[in-house]
Amino acid sequence: MSFPLLCRSAICIAVVALTGLSASGCSPTPSVATAWTGPGWYLQKNNLIQLSGNSYFGGPWTYDKCEEERIKQPPEMATQLLCVRENRKPDVFGRS
Repeated sequence: MSFPLLCRSAICIAVVALTGLSASGCSPTPSVATAWTGPGWYLQKNNLIQLSGNSYFGGPWTYDKCEEERIKQPPEMATQLLCVRENRKPDVFGRS
């Protein structure tokens, strides 16, 4: 097998893998502004650079339930999540 054939197959594998990832649920989570259903504690990740605002992972819950859900996440993700009290619907950038 020659080198160009190896490169072509590696590129094909990479394209198929990336296409599979994008189709398998790697889509961004909705912002709190679009997912807000009522007052309570929401599990979210601050995204200072993301144009759509903070990422929403669940809620509304009590504070204790929110912390339980945060701890259930993988350790590297759990440290990036916050339980935030939302009393009214935030704007599109996640500001109350």
